[in-house]
Amino acid sequence: MFKPNKASQSKASNTSKTMLEFSDLWNLNEQERYAFEVAHNKLKGLIPNQLSIHGVKLHKTNDGFILTAIIRQSLQKNLALGDIRLIVRDTAGKEIAKKEFNMEYFGELGPLRARPWMFEFDPESLFVPHDEIVDQMEFEVVFEYEQKSVSEFTLQLDEKSSKELTDVQKESLKKMLDSLGPLAVNDVSFSAVSLVEQDSGVTIKLLIRNSFDKVATINNLPLQLSDATENVVVQHDFQLEKFDVHASHGRLVSLFFPKKLFKKANPDWSKWNVKTVSN
Repeated sequence: MFKPNKASQSKASNTSKTMLEFSDLWNLNEQERYAFEVAHNKLKGLIPNQLSIHGVKLHKTNDGFILTAIIRQSLQKNLALGDIRLIVRDTAGKEIAKKEFNMEYFGELGPLRARPWMFEFDPESLFVPHDEIVDQMEFEVVFEYEQKSVSEFTLQLDEKSSKELTDVQKESLKKMLDSLGPLAVNDVSFSAVSLVEQDSGVTIKLLIRNSFDKVATINNLPLQLSDATENVVVQHDFQLEKFDVHASHGRLVSLFFPKKLFKKANPDWSKWNVKTVSN
């Protein structure tokens, strides 16, 4: 449907097992090492370029708990974690704690390596009363990732739109662009602006935002248009011939749906919805 101006990469489906290692800072006896090896051997393989954490044990303390987990990675290089944020959930999915940890002493983790580590959660990190924490309880621990987003977009007008739109309409589009929520990086979104009914069909206007760090080129745009009854009225694949949207910009596009393609007579356009569909 659209492509950023960079080569796309297919996601590999093969998985690989990691090799367990232990920090030089840990002094473990043979029984403790064996327990970690058993837990590690039960884990599924990782897909390429994956970072994973698996909880092993939770020990309740006087005011919080200590969690032991195995961290694994399948990048093709050594990985230094820096600061990480962990979320701990019970078996029902309820979050019981969250805390940020500095991983300086963890050191670098090599490709396809796994290493156990301990994390102490204090009272300030708990989301539940301490009484709800049970020693040796079952739990899940995951990384919390902050999804990067783009919140500021500039209106992109081509020569034709710049001439056709009045200053009031341009200002209205700028305000609409500013009012839209942040967009996750490396995404393209389509926001409905207007629909005008004509004897031969309908014309809709969409505001297309691009949060890639380079131009996004839209060659074809398959759309499905529904009316107030939520029934699909028409579906059409628009060939846009390299419709470019600059990085961190929003661009207006006008699209005409011919009435001869309508699947429904006398649609109710008091409310309408448009969405992209797969070819």
